[in-house]
Amino acid sequence: MAEGAGTRPRQGPPVRPLPVSGVLRLGRRSDTWHRAATSAVVASAIPNLTLLALGRLDLALYTSAGSLVALYAHDRPYAARARTLARVALVMLVSLAVALCTAALTEDVAVRVAVAALLAAGHKLAGDAARFGPPGNVIFTFVASSCAFVPQRLADVPVHVLLGLAGAVISWLVCMAPALVREDGPRSLPAALRVWTGDREPGTRAVLAELRWGSPLLPVATRVGVSAAAAGWLTMLLGVGRPYWAVVTAAAIFQANLVLTWRRALQRVLGNLLGLALFTALLPMIGIGPLALVLVALATQFAAEATMSRNYWLGSVFVTPMALTMVEFAGYRPAGELVGDRWLDTCVGAAVGLLGCVLITNRRASARVDGALDRLGAAVAETHALTGVAPGTAAALRDRVTAALADLRDAVAVAEGEWWQRALPAERVERAERAGRRALATLAATTRADREAA
Repeated sequence: MAEGAGTRPRQGPPVRPLPVSGVLRLGRRSDTWHRAATSAVVASAIPNLTLLALGRLDLALYTSAGSLVALYAHDRPYAARARTLARVALVMLVSLAVALCTAALTEDVAVRVAVAALLAAGHKLAGDAARFGPPGNVIFTFVASSCAFVPQRLADVPVHVLLGLAGAVISWLVCMAPALVREDGPRSLPAALRVWTGDREPGTRAVLAELRWGSPLLPVATRVGVSAAAAGWLTMLLGVGRPYWAVVTAAAIFQANLVLTWRRALQRVLGNLLGLALFTALLPMIGIGPLALVLVALATQFAAEATMSRNYWLGSVFVTPMALTMVEFAGYRPAGELVGDRWLDTCVGAAVGLLGCVLITNRRASARVDGALDRLGAAVAETHALTGVAPGTAAALRDRVTAALADLRDAVAVAEGEWWQRALPAERVERAERAGRRALATLAATTRADREAA
């Protein structure tokens, strides 16, 4: 059978074993971890300590929603960072407003879960389309899901959203502050790789194109929404009164394909279990008073950013107590009830999320490979016709070919990790990548000639 016959089904069983080896292996720490860790701690400390001094630490949950904006975009040049942070803040504040209005308008737990699940699906779709980068959609979903279950009066919602806006403004200023002493932006290996692989901030038109009907992002967003709702409703039936953690867990484990989702689910369960144990050990310290609560939240937030890039499970060990203390700013709950509910939420959320990933297949993954091949082929064909062009055209086309190659690699990686997919056109992919690399070499030579002529 010719590899190019991409419409034929796979031979043999479509179900492949899911990997276990290497899931918990620790990797190298990110070059930029200290930027996100320091920025997030500073952006959180300013409003939290201010509210503590005013005796209103109960409002810290809302400022914390904005403070979490500081986790994003540290590997981007300052102009792109400013735009990305503004977009992140917008998504965060809209989500906060919807969640708080839901909490104020209904006490029906099932309805609150439904709204949180819809928001989770929207977060996944928006985050993937806009390419916010790590930590991705899970931060938005955590904020929205937790706030949907916080006691709320409708008259207080505008003030609480404004507190979130204040936290976001502080985050923006903290993240942009390095521009005062270093104008050319970050000079790290992750920043260089973003440019080389074409992983650049998409414009508004590109984001809207990713949100169109038929987009390969829609099946994944559907998985998130359906699974998050099912997980929340199931834990509600099992007696959890505020099942926001189940919604967050189901949303957090979803990755580009089933294989990656399986790995993330294992990491999430282990990390949350150890994190709950750490939270239990920290309870005597938290019980000392509000200042101790704030300090524990800041310390675990820093530790989470310091360890997350090494492996998700290790970062989750510290994310869990950080998230629990953040939610507890609004009021204390019995420790046994809190820990028990969160552990049940974690297990149910991970199990339902995996089930949703298996049942809701991403059949557009293979179609995305075909589209990426077509775009790369068009860019390479344009390269072959490159004669007598204006200065700068070769450089622009080089960026287009680079982005097309990166998109093809990403599309193939996603499709290979999905179940129930038709066979990928392996030979066509290999030929297209070789042609793309040759085109880049030609364009590099043309760009050098343009510079020498100038």
